[in-house]
Amino acid sequence: MSRLLYSMDSANFALALGDYDVSIHHPHPPGYFLYVMLGRLLHLFLEDVNLAFVSISIVFSGLTVATLYLLGKELFDRKTGILAAAIGITSPVLWFHGEVALTYVTEAFFSSFIALSCWRVTKGRTSRLWISALAMGIAGGFRQVTPIFLFPLWIHSVKGVPLRKIVLSLGLMVLTSLSWFLPMLEMTGGWDAYVGAFRELWTYNTGKFTVFEKGWPVLKLYSVTLFRFVVYGVGIWIFPLVLAFYALIRQRRVGSLDRARSLFLSLWALPAILFYLLVFIHPANPGYSLIFMPVIFIMAALSLEYFCTDLQRFLKRNLYPALAFLLILLNACWFFQSKSPVSYKGILEHDRELGSVLDGIKAFSPQDTAIFVAKPYVFFSFRHIMYYLPEYTVYQIDERVASTGQRRKTFWGVNRGTQLSDGIDLPGRFDKVAVLLDEEDCVNIGERVETRKRVGNSGLCIVSGSVELSESIFAGARISRRRR
Repeated sequence: MSRLLYSMDSANFALALGDYDVSIHHPHPPGYFLYVMLGRLLHLFLEDVNLAFVSISIVFSGLTVATLYLLGKELFDRKTGILAAAIGITSPVLWFHGEVALTYVTEAFFSSFIALSCWRVTKGRTSRLWISALAMGIAGGFRQVTPIFLFPLWIHSVKGVPLRKIVLSLGLMVLTSLSWFLPMLEMTGGWDAYVGAFRELWTYNTGKFTVFEKGWPVLKLYSVTLFRFVVYGVGIWIFPLVLAFYALIRQRRVGSLDRARSLFLSLWALPAILFYLLVFIHPANPGYSLIFMPVIFIMAALSLEYFCTDLQRFLKRNLYPALAFLLILLNACWFFQSKSPVSYKGILEHDRELGSVLDGIKAFSPQDTAIFVAKPYVFFSFRHIMYYLPEYTVYQIDERVASTGQRRKTFWGVNRGTQLSDGIDLPGRFDKVAVLLDEEDCVNIGERVETRKRVGNSGLCIVSGSVELSESIFAGARISRRRR
């Protein structure tokens, strides 16, 4: 498992353990309240914050695999359930996110569990309605988009249930959601502070990159990103999946698929897929796919069965057990041997590179050197420095401008406390700055620096110099300096 906090989001969660406040991104909006509180509970017993959050990921990845088995079994048959679980347990994306401090694997579990409950409701087991409603409310406390994406599936599952029970179950869902939403508002400073933080994130991040705003280039980017994430998710199973789909089209048997199950799986996966395709998906976060990947795992299990049945007509042999074992083995090898972002080597490399960045920062004195992180790096962020080196004063340089012309506030902090300000008002005691840059920016600076040091193999470097260096590097940034 990872030894250091994996991404900026992970560091936000860690900072939130000491001071929960969404308005200063402790953690970032929309809040992840129950996830952070569960981390706070485990932190009482586990001193290492990263270990506390990774423990959550480990448990929920195991629960996801168990739920995958039940889903495959109840939707189709026991053989499909076993294989779907085996695909899940060796999925590079699920395996990877079971080893890092991020929320995505909890979404995989809740997505699977809610889908299982909804399927049972559609089969007449209306007692599961209350469980599904309760799970929807709890899921929102871990990732608030989960119940939104799964709500169409939930509505579909209750269409045969008496109206009185539907209303009561909706009431249970709302009450469960309020049980964590109201404390979250209170700890953030009220409704206005919370909405302001959410609006700020949407304005400068998510909302700027929709297909409706940017058109075809963004649609192309999101389409390629989604496909890449699916490949990361199923690994080597992409081949039988594609071959089976091709065979169905070639033989004109797509219409022969079970319509009830096809509709159920579509309502489960499509809302999230359409959102990520048209509104926003971060190209560096394969974990987004985990809300719909359980559907792909089940389809991959079915595809092998269909492919082997088709193959048996020609070879007169049942290759299903041998091919299933081989593909599972190859997927495990892929996770351990590949250099993809979602792999064992990816975890080791990140820990090593982040350690190099932190060691590079330690070469400077926190008493006279301010630390600038020039871009909102996801994996080597100003938040990592804030958490692991709390004695340093760290500024994030992010000069994004909204369509209204409003400039984003500057996030900075010291002693694990975050401040927001209009620009950078540098205390007079700082004679130097150290700036974390990528190598391309580092080269473009030329000879205006006192020291220049490459850190690890991550393509980053640290440059340092007088305070005036920051003004020359970040032309247009709002940097001022107080007198001593």
